[in-house]
Amino acid sequence: MSNFEPPEDKELALEEHLVELRRRLLIIIISIFLSSAIIFPFSKKILLLIQEGVVPSGTKIIVLNPMEYLYMLILLSITLAFVVNLPLVVYETFMFIKPGLFPSERRFFLRVVPTSLLLFFIGMIFSYKLLIPLSMEFLISYAQGKAEPMLVLGRFIRFLTFMLISIGLIFQIPLVVSFLVKGDLIKKEDLKKKRKLIYGVLIFLALTVAPDPTPVTPLLILLTLAIVYEASILFADKLL
Repeated sequence: MSNFEPPEDKELALEEHLVELRRRLLIIIISIFLSSAIIFPFSKKILLLIQEGVVPSGTKIIVLNPMEYLYMLILLSITLAFVVNLPLVVYETFMFIKPGLFPSERRFFLRVVPTSLLLFFIGMIFSYKLLIPLSMEFLISYAQGKAEPMLVLGRFIRFLTFMLISIGLIFQIPLVVSFLVKGDLIKKEDLKKKRKLIYGVLIFLALTVAPDPTPVTPLLILLTLAIVYEASILFADKLL
């Protein structure tokens, strides 16, 4: 064994690696399946709670075909099951790659991942409690007086999922910046000096990824990006 290889790397044969990977994937898949089965009986109530939480009162939610409602309930159950099992996914991933990591890499992984998960969930909560209701309020109020406001269930669920995941990912920026600063790949002072350039990139990004053509959702995403970027500068040398 080379001196540059991790001390506990057992140099497993390809077949053994595949068996181990299959075992851990099965654990994840079975856990998500069982969680989905547990969540599904409550999916109608969960959908109603989501509707009450983010959709303005008086707005109708419609389906375009008889199967769409059932399909969306199944999709909602699987999505929630995946979110619930995200820590398990991370754990099984770590246990699979652990034999090939140096002790310092393991410590880094164990330090970074909990912070990353926490930031992701904070981003999702921020999106659900603030950004999605504001965006829905504008979209519905804009239609009032011109047509009866209605939402197509499938499009609503996709919009909701996009906003939750995208804002959760945006909240990873402070961690990425902290990693780059710690590795001397960028300097904290450069993040301050190049604000104009970076804000130009953020504006382009917000306009590109926004799921609707109105100016409100891109603006909300841009404000989120700006807040997270400024927080990244503030905590650049503190997260890791």
